[in-house]
Amino acid sequence: MATGADLHAKVILRSCGPLSGVCHNKKEYPDLHTTYNFLSAIGAPCNVQPGSYEGVFDRCERPGDRVAFEGGPEVEIGWIEFVSGEEEETDDPKLMPGLHIHLADAVSGDRNREMTVRFIRTFVDNGEVQDISFASLRTRFTFLDGGKHVVARARYNLEKQVRDLLQVGIEQGDLNRNGIFGARPDKDGNVRGPISLIVPGDPESSYLVGRLRGKMHDEVVPGTRMPLANPPFSTAEMLALFCFIEGLPPSGGVNLDAPIDYASCSYNRAENQEALAIEGVGKGWLERISPMLESNCGGCHSKELASSGLVLVGPGSYDAIVNKASEQDLMGRPLIAPGDPEGSYLLLKLKGDPSIQGLQMPVDPLLGVRTLGEAELQDLEEWIAMGAPPS
Repeated sequence: MATGADLHAKVILRSCGPLSGVCHNKKEYPDLHTTYNFLSAIGAPCNVQPGSYEGVFDRCERPGDRVAFEGGPEVEIGWIEFVSGEEEETDDPKLMPGLHIHLADAVSGDRNREMTVRFIRTFVDNGEVQDISFASLRTRFTFLDGGKHVVARARYNLEKQVRDLLQVGIEQGDLNRNGIFGARPDKDGNVRGPISLIVPGDPESSYLVGRLRGKMHDEVVPGTRMPLANPPFSTAEMLALFCFIEGLPPSGGVNLDAPIDYASCSYNRAENQEALAIEGVGKGWLERISPMLESNCGGCHSKELASSGLVLVGPGSYDAIVNKASEQDLMGRPLIAPGDPEGSYLLLKLKGDPSIQGLQMPVDPLLGVRTLGEAELQDLEEWIAMGAPPS
């Protein structure tokens, strides 16, 4: 790929766009189906709407809006949840009808007190930073968990007010609910987020790259590996993407028709290119077989999806396939039989052996079967023949 436009046309559009791809067209964020949209991904926020809060990466979290109770300080919102229903007492506070507001810091208050809460957001207008109270609620509040969990009790027309507020949108600082506020400095004072889809000059911290690799700075990036249904990027394609991002100017002025600067790219060195091989290198489980299965099969066989009950992503994938019988195979053959490639159902499934049930894998939802290359199949077969060692 000589230019950024080549990278988009030959790699991004093929893998992630609406031609051979299935996801990132104008119906799903980020939209990558045109060069303009690809440019718009530079500096754009992460995708924090993957369908479940567990799928949000800490580094994608943004500073949360704040709440202020009558006469009290402003406190950042971690996450919110609305429990619909009529006002009633319950033994389980988590089931209490109302708007549940989980906070970064504790606030004090009586267990049941009527008061007003303001919702506050920081805006930047023409270079001026302004804190604006954009909504308020008045109702009876219950303070739980030492004041870090506050419930705006359900009463009168509160449900309509809350739904209107949620429609406007509340920025949540701990959107994945794991106790880490991703936009805040860590214990060492380092600010790690929020990151962007593409961070100019820093491919290692770009969310798109993290979703391709499944990790960022040794942290697991939640969600299925991308591309979801198409072949993973080759090392040459990853090199083009990394050098393109590394060469982006820090602010504006991107010309997709300009040549990618491979000559001064730090990743265009032999010692750095192994790290770009999404499908792994070598012959062992950790460095080759596991990355190869994750990058080619993880879109359907992750913990989130687990098609046919088979998980091929994460640290438990080895135990999930070695000496474990296939749920599909009527003959009860193990997915991986150490020392016996011809008796390993997973290898036979990838090869399209006549004895398998169903389709050959992997499957492309648009184009049908997408077979692995000869090199990938040979490496898997040799690993099995060596006894399928776990390292």
